[in-house]
Amino acid sequence: MPASESEVLVGRRYLERGFLDAAMRLFVRNAELVTAADWTGLAERLLERNRIPDAVRVCELGSVPLPRERMLVAADASLRRKDVDGAMRLYELAGADRERWAKLVDVLTALPDRERQAIEIVDRHLGGELQPEPPLREATSKVPRQIKAVK
Repeated sequence: MPASESEVLVGRRYLERGFLDAAMRLFVRNAELVTAADWTGLAERLLERNRIPDAVRVCELGSVPLPRERMLVAADASLRRKDVDGAMRLYELAGADRERWAKLVDVLTALPDRERQAIEIVDRHLGGELQPEPPLREATSKVPRQIKAVK
């Protein structure tokens, strides 16, 4: 079926009115006529509704970058609500910096059942480079004193 300019126009109107599924269906059907601005607008509206997989798919179809900053803000909000799974998913998609990953590890270590996840995040995103343990004192050249039993 050939692409239709009128379907793209109707899709834009649906997007303006908040009917995201209808807009997405029309945009996907006529992908070669949809502008980057339309794809970006649809992706942002999908993110507003926390429809992350759909937003990622739309960005891939439209060859537009993911709205990284917006995703990071949403991930930070998830972390403040202690939604560590949501925050972790968004941080991975958006390519979060070390500081954000360190904050996530701080939250995870406050939850005793999340030990394995915290270790995995440190290994994967922080490179296992946290504060190194101070070296143990080496034995000095002195011979240890013998303790004598006294009666």
